[in-house]
Amino acid sequence: MELYHLRTFVAVAEEGNLSRASERLHLSQPAVSAHVKSLEEELGVGLFTRTPKGMELTDSGRRLTVTARDALRRAQELLEQAKAMRGGVTGDIVLTRNTDSDFLRLPQLLAELGREHPDALVHIDCRDSYDVARWLKEGRAHAGFAYGCFDADPQITALPLAMATVRVVGPAAWKDRLAYATVKDLAAMPWVWFNERCPFVDMAQSLLAEVGREVKTAAVINDEATIRSLVASGRGLSLLRDDMIPRGPMGGELAVWPGGALGIPVNLAALARRAAEPEVKAVMEAASRVWGLGEATAAA
Repeated sequence: MELYHLRTFVAVAEEGNLSRASERLHLSQPAVSAHVKSLEEELGVGLFTRTPKGMELTDSGRRLTVTARDALRRAQELLEQAKAMRGGVTGDIVLTRNTDSDFLRLPQLLAELGREHPDALVHIDCRDSYDVARWLKEGRAHAGFAYGCFDADPQITALPLAMATVRVVGPAAWKDRLAYATVKDLAAMPWVWFNERCPFVDMAQSLLAEVGREVKTAAVINDEATIRSLVASGRGLSLLRDDMIPRGPMGGELAVWPGGALGIPVNLAALARRAAEPEVKAVMEAASRVWGLGEATAAA
């Protein structure tokens, strides 16, 4: 029995779909099907029932999934123990980023990891803040940058990096309207809104809560650069990180509401139970140095 057969089995069980499992595992769909078939033949039981909606676990498959997850976890623990004995990280380090690299100091972080762990290969994926926890729990990344707070999730540990300043912005043509606008006035204007799970939604709703009316949305976007472009083109108001608001000669494309700034935490998050793994420790320690935090102290 091969570990990759178990990984495929668990992935199909969790996704309930061969296509999604193949994307998750970076394998072809025929290869995933072959892994499942081989495991079923070796175990002598059917693991799935194929339905029009996808792959449904049999009773045997449901019970064996628990054991398969435990076997994979123990195999990972064995690898991590061996890595710890060797010292430095020699394999892959997988990170996710939620915003632009310069703001997250990724060039400096990569340089730091390169000095401390020259044999490690860092992979960086783009992932929205609201998706980071799921990505970590599925074992797809060692750590991920994200906005917001993780206090309510005991499975996640987070290293607080900074508090980002966020402002209400509108098209340059609305400068006079925004100069004396109340919160009620803001709520009456159209907004370039955010994915419903985005941490920026909570900020915007808290700001507009006193008005008690539904915001008129001109568009729903989950990319900050696109939000900035749409606001500048006249589609509506939105929230934008202060450092993303053009200054100087290009500053005329946006108007800033002078009513005050908002703040949102910026974190580097990881799975709490994996905090002692060499890859996670390496990233947390490097990020702590790059952000000038001293010793890495993550909050569960």
